Amino acid sequence: MNRRCLLALALLLIVAVPASASAMDGTPGDVDGDRVLTSAEYASAALTYLDAAYMGGAGDLTQTDIRDAAWVSARWDGRPCEITDSSGRTTTLYRPLRRVVTFSGESLETLRSLGFDMEKVVAGDKYSHEKKTFFPECQGKANVGSIWSPDMEQVLILRPDAVFLYATISTATCDDIQQKLEASSPGIRVFRFDCFKPATYPGEIRTIASAVGQKERGEEFAVFYESTMNRIRDGAAGIPDDERVRVYFEYWFDYTTVAAGAGYNEKTRLAGGVNPFATGTAEYPVVDPEAIIVTDPEVVVKLAGQGLAVGGYAGHDIAAFDAIRAGMLERPGWSSISAVKDDRVYVIHSDILGGAQHFIGTAYLAKWFYPDRFADLDPHAVHQRYLTGFQGIDFDLASEGTFVYP
Repeated sequence: MNRRCLLALALLLIVAVPASASAMDGTPGDVDGDRVLTSAEYASAALTYLDAAYMGGAGDLTQTDIRDAAWVSARWDGRPCEITDSSGRTTTLYRPLRRVVTFSGESLETLRSLGFDMEKVVAGDKYSHEKKTFFPECQGKANVGSIWSPDMEQVLILRPDAVFLYATISTATCDDIQQKLEASSPGIRVFRFDCFKPATYPGEIRTIASAVGQKERGEEFAVFYESTMNRIRDGAAGIPDDERVRVYFEYWFDYTTVAAGAGYNEKTRLAGGVNPFATGTAEYPVVDPEAIIVTDPEVVVKLAGQGLAVGGYAGHDIAAFDAIRAGMLERPGWSSISAVKDDRVYVIHSDILGGAQHFIGTAYLAKWFYPDRFADLDPHAVHQRYLTGFQGIDFDLASEGTFVYP
């Protein structure tokens, strides 16, 4: 009796700290191999391990095995977790993820929103490393390059059990990375998620949440995301076509706009705007300056960010945004444009209109296009809640960063 009490106490100490994953097939402790770890099997495995570790008994299960079994029992109800990613490929996980590499900042950001232990992310892509303010946890960790120039040797040295790649960006390139990884190390699980498309992001949130054992957190985050996007869709749904706001959306470069196929055009449309240049064959066409004046946009939105590197999370730089806007107002012939006459020219940073934060920027667009319809929508509050409540970073929008102007 005393011996069993000692074993039970030691068991509590072991499972108190959840552990991470291994790529090995089969849940430890699933003796009959039926892919269900019952409470009886788990108890037997734990007692066998403790007997071997502390009482001189026999057994080949390790402490990591027992911790993983406890995790699977608690998070996945004792069953393997089947994950179907955005490429349509299904992968089975038998243990929690322990060593993760991300080639996608959007996936990394989503993992953080889901409360994933960022210590288990052993490497990130070069672009996430460059965002020192937003991804401080990347500093000091391995840099595996980008999908266009991956450091495959570094990835393999790190021995990850999971690698995150894009599903629809540079598909052939990501396919090649996946094939090389799986050929070099069959135990690596490769997941393909975009985490930036409004149509697929809620499902990706929930799927990744299941993979990392954070279903409740995933549902909370998905509902937060959907509440913002649904408010925008519902608010824009009833606007007659002839009353929709004409929008000239300018990319980072002067007189370069967005057309069908570009994500920024999709966000403009979701917010209820009409893009006169949406029918262009190129995603980012250069337009004749005179054509902009002829279309007479009611709202003008200028994108700042990577190609116009000011503001965002990197710096509180209102003066730079003001200078960008002032330069547009001074363009020849623009004094006759409705957007200029009505003071509806705005600057927005790509940090909140692209990637996983696109819902924040889309909320700003909706507010600018239809201020009366979206009087109750507060994009600033949505942004701050995202950073504080889901990203868990100490970033005060009142005094840090520049994302929109005016």
